[in-house]
Amino acid sequence: MLLERETELALAASCLRRAAAGQGSLLLVEGPLGAGRSSFLEALPQQAPGERITVLRAQASRSERWLAFGVVDQLVESAACVTATAGSGKARRACDDAHRGPVGDRVPLSAVLTGVPGDGAVLVLVDDLQWCDTESLAELSKGLAGRHGRRAVFALSLPSGVVPAAGSALSALVGAADRRIRLGALGPESVRRSVEAALGGADAEFVAAVRTRSAGNPLLLRSLLDEAYSRGLRPRAQDAEVVRTLRSEILCQYLSAFLRSQPGPVRRTAHALCVLGGDADQRVAALLADLDAAGYAEAVGTLHRWGLGRPGDEGHGTLLWDALADGIPADELTVMRNRAAVLLHRTGHSVEAAAGQLMSVHTLRAPGAVRILRAAADRALARGAPRDAARYLRQALLDASCTGLLRARVLTDLAVAERQFATVAALRHVVEALPLFDSALDRAAAAVQLGPLLYQPSESGIAALTGDLAAQLRTRGGDDAAAAELALRLEARHYALGAQDPAVLPAALRRLDELGPRPPAGTVGERELLAALIHVAFVTNNASAERVADLGAPLLALEPPDPRHAHTPLPLAVNALAAAEHTAETVRWLDAVGRRIGHRDTDAETAVLRAERALVALSHGRIAEARRAVVPTGTAEEAQARASALCTAVQAIVTLHSDEPELAERLLTGNLSHHQDQYHAALLHMTRGLLAARHRHDLIALHHFRTAGERLERIGWSNPAVLPWSSRAALMHHRLGEQDRALAAARLEVEQARTWGAPSVEGRALVALGRVTPGRRGTELLAEAVSVLERSTNAHELCRALYAYGSREGVDGRRAADALERARELSVVTGADWVTRQIREQIGRRPAVTEQRLELTPSEARVARLAAAGLHNADIARELQVSRRMIERYLTNAYRKLDISGRHALPPDIGAE
Repeated sequence: MLLERETELALAASCLRRAAAGQGSLLLVEGPLGAGRSSFLEALPQQAPGERITVLRAQASRSERWLAFGVVDQLVESAACVTATAGSGKARRACDDAHRGPVGDRVPLSAVLTGVPGDGAVLVLVDDLQWCDTESLAELSKGLAGRHGRRAVFALSLPSGVVPAAGSALSALVGAADRRIRLGALGPESVRRSVEAALGGADAEFVAAVRTRSAGNPLLLRSLLDEAYSRGLRPRAQDAEVVRTLRSEILCQYLSAFLRSQPGPVRRTAHALCVLGGDADQRVAALLADLDAAGYAEAVGTLHRWGLGRPGDEGHGTLLWDALADGIPADELTVMRNRAAVLLHRTGHSVEAAAGQLMSVHTLRAPGAVRILRAAADRALARGAPRDAARYLRQALLDASCTGLLRARVLTDLAVAERQFATVAALRHVVEALPLFDSALDRAAAAVQLGPLLYQPSESGIAALTGDLAAQLRTRGGDDAAAAELALRLEARHYALGAQDPAVLPAALRRLDELGPRPPAGTVGERELLAALIHVAFVTNNASAERVADLGAPLLALEPPDPRHAHTPLPLAVNALAAAEHTAETVRWLDAVGRRIGHRDTDAETAVLRAERALVALSHGRIAEARRAVVPTGTAEEAQARASALCTAVQAIVTLHSDEPELAERLLTGNLSHHQDQYHAALLHMTRGLLAARHRHDLIALHHFRTAGERLERIGWSNPAVLPWSSRAALMHHRLGEQDRALAAARLEVEQARTWGAPSVEGRALVALGRVTPGRRGTELLAEAVSVLERSTNAHELCRALYAYGSREGVDGRRAADALERARELSVVTGADWVTRQIREQIGRRPAVTEQRLELTPSEARVARLAAAGLHNADIARELQVSRRMIERYLTNAYRKLDISGRHALPPDIGAE
């Protein structure tokens, strides 16, 4: 099936008709590689159906170009077949004479043509004229001499890339052509019809992929469709992507043979372009092909005439150059890629372009290959692509020269890249590198690349390792500032990783005391150490929330907002500040970090930032916002795929606050860190206790809550802000009728919460104590909890306290209704939908109350009095040391209770004793 050749075939038919009338001609058929010249010649005999056409055929070939009269002999054989059929004695004798006797006694081709029987035209077809032997070319020239008065059409095919030498027989023959036909690529409609004929359909996306891959070249199109058919592909959109990567072994062999037939410069240029790709620098390509500028230009011109444009050029298809590249011998390709890497690097091209050549070889032979790959890894990290950096560095490790100190440095570089997405591998590579370094300083510089948040202390003894290295650096003494800084950073990691080791905690607390009331925070090492010590003081409840806020505030003020803080102890300080409800500066700092991350491929850094934002959101009671931050997909499996142990803990905490203990359990058990991490184990027991309590399995729930507490006590963690296990145990004792134990457990948490001093933690503990305390005293404790939480930024805990107070038996109807309504409003704001449903149910069960003026809470009255005195919200917030948002909330409640429209209507004596 010849498509889009109607004009060309019509021209050939016209020549045949004129030949039948006695006016012969020479028709030259040209076209690039794969354009279908042979198929076109085969179709010519059918183009003049009303005429009697005798066809003589010959196929020239490279292997027979030195065989004298080889092409003429093929034409004579064709004539013999015709005469044998027709029985013409004259023609038979001419054919016999052409084969008999020495070359000089041969009968001219013109005699053979004259002897062909019949009164129609003779069509002489010679394909691939460029391989025709010299003797046959001479015979053809003689036969063509009288063609205009003979009933013969000579149709000769010649690739576009062939430029006959001036004065040669081939040049003379080409120059004598009466008509020239140039075959081009097929258009979109013809490609569509070809796909439909070959595969039985023509999906638009599939056809577009086929056309892009083949560029409409008939040879490439046929090879591609044959390969698609053999693989069982269907012409549908889902198979379009497969088509874009299909390769043809047969086409590869054909093109390899074609290139072998070309002169060395042309062949080397084609290989160089295959290696360098479509955007190749012409200087580099010429050097790679071992050609000067003139020789390279000539070789490129030859390739263009053959239809081989630069790789990736529009109109040449991607399959063509892929097939050419596949045909390069493996050893030659390895050598060329190594050379290409060096040339690209020397000529100032992108170091990643040079490294890309080295990524495609199994053996690195280029001088400086490791240096190139390390530089490319640095560039990849700078653009936020750690996976690319890791690929470069893994390749560098294959170099035979990458041993000793060089190998240690490459392994450390690899760990820096892998810590973003493969923390276990990063740790393994640092541990492998450390013994290869010559000095403690180098070992320390490698060790600090690993952040303490992404590992478990038990992994490879890293906690002990960091401590030992810090001790080694301290023994150096002297004024070595670099060693002192590294010692601080290692010490920070030692304390952060050892925070669950009771043997480490006392030393960490002593170290914090040694730093004094205003610890130094001017250097990275000092800030990292302070962050680790703040964490220890927080979890052990050895520093109040106010003290933690005082210690932590300088950290974020001095620390640049860099996503790489995820690989330091600094996120531990962010956690402590969130628990202390000191988050104003933290929010701004984290926003700046987020802008630095942007769309970079930094899984670990992004995950830590999400966790930090979730902790801050939780400190404000914004449950829905916290959930969106760390569980964006809504499924445990997808969230777990991106999570480190730290981030999994935050995800679990958030899902517990969002009343999803089942999801929290899946997250924790999927991480497996609970097998070696006491805090994770405690968190898992807390989760299972909540699940058991939900199903009224009170004894089981109590066991889990108590076990969680035992786990934390075992490691010396006693801050209820970390895990409020005791209040949960108190509620289970209360359900079981164990009143004394319930009160003891609840009072323990209240005491610990007051030691910590954050209103949200104290208010939460008071709610639990109020719920298990009978009578009026219990109601008073719940009211106290509400009052304490009014000073907190945590709207969710205030909502829960109001709900508990409004649901309490014995609370005045109007007070209860007001508390429940406020709780409902807060539950909507915080995104706690399940709490909203519970509150609505509770409101529906309570009897209606008569309308009366609502009383202001003490906090609302105090704020309203200051507002009536003319103070602005910011002034009131500074006066009362609470947030502006809290002031706005108090005023909104006051306006509603007083049934006024705004502060202008506040009575001047409001709140007076």
